[in-house]
Amino acid sequence: MPKFFELSVYTCFFYFLVWVIWLFLVQPVEQGSTGLGSLAFLPHAARVLPVLFFGGKAIPAIFFSEFIATNYIGELLYVTEYSSFISSTAILISWGAFKLLDVDLKSKRVLRNTDWKHVTLFILVSALINGIGNGAYYLYIYEILDPLITIRFVIGDIVGATIVILSLMFLTGFIKIPENNHDKENE
Repeated sequence: MPKFFELSVYTCFFYFLVWVIWLFLVQPVEQGSTGLGSLAFLPHAARVLPVLFFGGKAIPAIFFSEFIATNYIGELLYVTEYSSFISSTAILISWGAFKLLDVDLKSKRVLRNTDWKHVTLFILVSALINGIGNGAYYLYIYEILDPLITIRFVIGDIVGATIVILSLMFLTGFIKIPENNHDKENE
């Protein structure tokens, strides 16, 4: 249980950090848009990366973080606890599908040793599920018939996750992780 708590704390901290960065850097630039789906939704990476590093154990913390961020951090138009639930459920459905198909999402210590085909596919699938789910939600609740909502959600999730992952890869390139002598002996 302590490991689960530790993973949850890391996941929540990362989600809140990326949410605040998105809120202060991206959201002001997009003020002129409709407000229905950011075209660079950075927090999607905060949904994807914990699942990549910690597996399904991170999903409850993602639900919690998404709920807290959308309800208590920043005043955003059209953002509700239901849309955050849909977004978190998209990660759960994507993870379940990948688990069912036995696709390996685990990272190998650092981002540059990860199987990027699966990560990219995971980002695309979860973004598509999120886009379709939130598009249907906005159609049902607000009676806004606009397919661009779904497209904005999908593109925003993909672009946002890509920006964060590339930024982290760039930053980790400056940080040297010491090689474990045990790993060298086993080669």
